Amino acid sequence: MKTKTVLESQFTFTFLLIFLSASTFTNSVGQPRGYCQALLQSLPFRSATVTATPGTLETVTSLKGGYDATIGPNPSNPIQFFTLDNGMCPYAARTLIVLNELELDFETVGISMSNGVKPDWYLKINPRGKVPALRVPYHNNEVVYESAICDEYLCDLYNTLQNGKKESSSSSSSSLMPDDPMQRAKIRLLNDRCDTVLNPTFFTYLMNKDTTKDEEMKQKLEEILQSYEDILSGEDSDGTNGGGPYMNGEEFTLADVHMLPFFLRLIVSLRHFRDYHVTKDNFPNLVAWFELCSERASVKSAAKSDEEIIAVYGKFMDANYAFGGLNKNAKK
Repeated sequence: MKTKTVLESQFTFTFLLIFLSASTFTNSVGQPRGYCQALLQSLPFRSATVTATPGTLETVTSLKGGYDATIGPNPSNPIQFFTLDNGMCPYAARTLIVLNELELDFETVGISMSNGVKPDWYLKINPRGKVPALRVPYHNNEVVYESAICDEYLCDLYNTLQNGKKESSSSSSSSLMPDDPMQRAKIRLLNDRCDTVLNPTFFTYLMNKDTTKDEEMKQKLEEILQSYEDILSGEDSDGTNGGGPYMNGEEFTLADVHMLPFFLRLIVSLRHFRDYHVTKDNFPNLVAWFELCSERASVKSAAKSDEEIIAVYGKFMDANYAFGGLNKNAKK
């Protein structure tokens, strides 16, 4: 597995010397920029080589590997993975886990935001402006986005590579997304439960400022966490019971990947901000599942420290962040 990390806003000394003498310039996507501070906050490139000619200031911007992020990846680098430069997005963490679990070669492009706005060059890659996104030379540099779609695509791509086929279908599959139609459906049901039930309940409780509703919200959260206890013990009533040790049974699958980054943030943020503890005493199967998954190298690659999570989520709480609609307390 070969990985590269591309960091933004790192420039050569030569570039800085020339730039300091100019008030504006045009970057590789034709956008005017002014003043050094604005540049350092917004330019999405790792390095720059500058050639000056009379009356002009030309910039040649490139990513590690020798190609421009705005024109497509180098075919020798199979996958380009776009994420936030601080690695804090739980959606992108899902896809990072899959990339590493499948041992696919990829390059990480970290995106910096200025005042919460993603740079224009990234909007040309993914018009929705969300992370994660993938750009893949195998499929004519086409872009895939939305974490669940990215993750299933990577499983299919892995199968294609393993079977030596150009088409996306294959006769065998990785354990992350098995061949069996019912098992695939159960994984998708578990993922839907995470997105539509667990996460909204978690973020709404975390962000609640009406103390009269705290107990009710905590009870709803505990009911959902108990449903995961039942899934892991094989006693869930809606047909998604995996029986452990993983969400869908004996194999680590996308059902685990989909939930893990959010569950990490749930444990840390609720303990710190709400004094609510998920422990082996109240949810033994769930804690055992989380500890087992956390031992995997792929999961470690996307994990964040308690301090990092607390720092970011503290800012979210101050701003009453909506979490894309997951926080039902936020005004629309």
